[in-house]
Amino acid sequence: MKFTLAQRLSAEFLGTAGIVAVVIGAGHMAAQLAAVPSVDLVMNALATAGVLFVLISLFAQVSGSHFNPVVTMVFWIRKEIASADAAGYVVAQIAGAISGALLANLMFGEAVFTQSPNIRSGLGIHVAEVVASFGLLLVILLLIQQGKNNLVPVAVPLWILAGYFFTSSTSFANPAVTIGRGFSDAGSSIAWESVPMFIVTQVLGALLALGVATFFKSKTEG
Repeated sequence: MKFTLAQRLSAEFLGTAGIVAVVIGAGHMAAQLAAVPSVDLVMNALATAGVLFVLISLFAQVSGSHFNPVVTMVFWIRKEIASADAAGYVVAQIAGAISGALLANLMFGEAVFTQSPNIRSGLGIHVAEVVASFGLLLVILLLIQQGKNNLVPVAVPLWILAGYFFTSSTSFANPAVTIGRGFSDAGSSIAWESVPMFIVTQVLGALLALGVATFFKSKTEG
């Protein structure tokens, strides 16, 4: 199947918007229910894993279901996506992430345009984002290299689900989603001053995963 660039960009926009709408929406819902922190975490983790499975499955054949600038970056480095298309993907992903956050705010009667007070910083959190992004990209790249593309829609949500519980950052692992989560004051949001370092660590994790995946390429692969 072949899809136009407009269709692929729309898929990236809608997919990333859906992810952020769910992450922020789950945060607002937890607040409305006065959920204790542990329940809040579980709600966010399950909602995020669920929407990832659905959206990756829906749009994998359309755009590849990147929904993540560092995923697009890695495929661009591997020359598997043209430069112009990659730039378009990243713009669509960021626009989608912001739109998803604004939509979630609107659904829960919050101020549509707001900022997060949730500062997320410190060595442990930054290391956690490197680990989360490294694992995410390694899962994707190794499965594709092994011809197991059909497992990506399951493996990615499971990695993120695990990341919610074993990383101190709760596994953002996505620059577009990180930016989108800055447009809300939900518990799952992130303060603007914390965003730049998150993006740096996410890029670093992705590049490390690319190096490891390249090392594990079989001799028969191009």
